Amino acid sequence: MGKDLYLHVPGVRSALDALPPQASPGLKEIMFSGPEAKLFPPVNSPFPSLFFESTVALSLSVAYSLRAAGACPDCAAGRSVGEFSAFAFAGAVSEGFCYRAIREFSRLGQRNCLERPSVLLTVYGASRNDLKQACAALNKGGQVCELVNFYSRLNAGVAGMDAALAAPFRALLPRRTKVKPCREVGAFHTSLFADTAAAVAALAAAEPFSRPACALYCASDARPAVSPARLRKRFSRAVDAPVLWEETLDAMLRDGVRTFVELAPGAMLTEFISELPQDAEVLRTDTPENYRRALARLKRA
Repeated sequence: MGKDLYLHVPGVRSALDALPPQASPGLKEIMFSGPEAKLFPPVNSPFPSLFFESTVALSLSVAYSLRAAGACPDCAAGRSVGEFSAFAFAGAVSEGFCYRAIREFSRLGQRNCLERPSVLLTVYGASRNDLKQACAALNKGGQVCELVNFYSRLNAGVAGMDAALAAPFRALLPRRTKVKPCREVGAFHTSLFADTAAAVAALAAAEPFSRPACALYCASDARPAVSPARLRKRFSRAVDAPVLWEETLDAMLRDGVRTFVELAPGAMLTEFISELPQDAEVLRTDTPENYRRALARLKRA
């Protein structure tokens, strides 16, 4: 992940070579070459996953490179752990704190899953109502089964639950659906991760938050924020709150955003999720060629 950008885009290379000391040792090499066991270790591994940290490192490096080349955003948003990098990029928190928080999130989340096994399931072909009804049927008596997010254009949703509910959950869905387990170790963005969210909130309570350089749209409530006090409260919700990503994109569109820059592979975070108007565009940065095209377009804007 990111190796071609590192080799062929000097700005990305400079940013990845300057990772802060709070980043995990060898993170860049692991991001490029693995091994898989360090990116997606088993839940009983003594070492937390480095996948989230790698994703944040790449997205921040691409964003820093674009900004250094003269492309400054009007707003920022992140889906799931992408919200951590959005906070750091906008200057609401320091980059070093972003890495500390991600590591704690990964470590405690893994422990969460070991103590109470849980899963995330992506469901294709079921309506939002189908998923809500299936969750409601199982989310009782101390059991947890919650809808994490739903993308109307894809007709796909993600549900998180206690691991023992996976089979009963599938049985409650229409026959036409396809269910795919996510690679994450557990049901992030559900109440099962309240303890992890509380620990991240405790970290945030001791960290200075600043007014960001641009508005931050938080996916836990799909609203923009610039107040440090409000952003501090929203920071930990990236762990246990449902991800209102489609709603966040719709809010950005209503507020006049028309050019979206993807800091992840492909472009599924925007154009494959939200119905974009004809005058909107999505710029990709996942290859050197796409990065250069995006930068040229942004500099003309």
